[in-house]
Amino acid sequence: MGKYFTIILFLFFANNNGYVGKFSYTDRSELKWHDFRGRPEMRSNFDASVNTGITYQWSYGKDKGDIELNYQVDSFCYPSLSWVKPGHMSDVLLSHEQLHFDISELHARIMRKRLKEYKAGSNIRRDLNKMYKLVERMRINMQERYDEETEHSRNKEAQKKWEKKVETLMWYYRDYKE
Repeated sequence: MGKYFTIILFLFFANNNGYVGKFSYTDRSELKWHDFRGRPEMRSNFDASVNTGITYQWSYGKDKGDIELNYQVDSFCYPSLSWVKPGHMSDVLLSHEQLHFDISELHARIMRKRLKEYKAGSNIRRDLNKMYKLVERMRINMQERYDEETEHSRNKEAQKKWEKKVETLMWYYRDYKE
C-alpha cells in the first residue's frame, strides 16, 4: 500500500508542480488523441489545442584554430499542455492539430540548416540567440497564419492546401531531420 501511495503522490505532484512531460518529433511524429492530456478550456472557441515548440542546445570548441559548433535542435509536443473538448475528437481535427506539430518540426529543420551553414563570428551566443528568435518568430507566425486561413480546421479546402504546403517544405528540408 505504501509503495502505491508513494507512486500516486509522485505522479500527482509531478503534474502539479510545473513538471511538463514531452516527446520529440524524432521519437514519435504522429499524434494520437491520448496525447491531449491537458484540461480542456471549455470557454475557448476552439475544440482542441496542441502545444508544440522547438528547443536548441549548442556548444563549441576549437580544432586547429577553427571553431567547431556542436548543436542539437528538437521539436516537441507537450501532452499535459494539449487538450481536446469532450465529444470533439475527430480525424479532421486530429489532422489539423498534427499539422501544428509538423510545422514545429519544419522550423526545427530550418534551424538545423541555419546552424549547419553558420560561420562563427565574434559573438557566437548573440548570433545564435538572434537566429533562434528569428526562426521561432517564423514558426509562431506560420502557426497563426495556418489557423487563420484554415479557420481552425473548418475550411477544408484551405486545410488541404496547407497540408500540401507543409509536406512540400518538409521534403525540401528532408536533409535536416537530425
